[in-house]
Amino acid sequence: MKQRFDRTSVRRGSQGAGPREDGGSALARSEDVSLDRQGIASTQERVRALTDRQVHDLAQRCRLAAIEKKAENVVLLDIRGRANFADYFVIASGRSVIQVRAVADAVVEASEMRYGAPIRTEGYNDGSWVLVDYGSVIVHVFTPAAREFYDLERLWAKPSSSYKKRTK
Repeated sequence: MKQRFDRTSVRRGSQGAGPREDGGSALARSEDVSLDRQGIASTQERVRALTDRQVHDLAQRCRLAAIEKKAENVVLLDIRGRANFADYFVIASGRSVIQVRAVADAVVEASEMRYGAPIRTEGYNDGSWVLVDYGSVIVHVFTPAAREFYDLERLWAKPSSSYKKRTK
């Protein structure tokens, strides 16, 4: 089971968590690893540069993790060619703030062993929109009201042929 940490820094290098004979925590053994993830704890290094195949696999892992946590309306958007900051958006909805957080946690857990921890997360404490940023893959988990309000699918969808004709 994934362990949560309230502090912003933990130590890496031990096998388990919990009290030790000397009174310290088993996590408090080697060098510090910064965890500015705003609620999502990870002891893995941050994600590094990935190949195109790895980026696609990461996006699929994130999508499947959201589906496994019963997220609704999970969409994988290919935004290559429309954005220079990412290749894929994974957009999902949770029925409540608690489910939104659970989906975000599942996404991180599903991908961190192979690809590393996210570069950053945003919105975890509020919970209506949690963003998990892996660089080339950005996961957005919304409550239904927030998803309807921001409507990222409409903003990032490919332009229709009628739109292209109107702009000529």
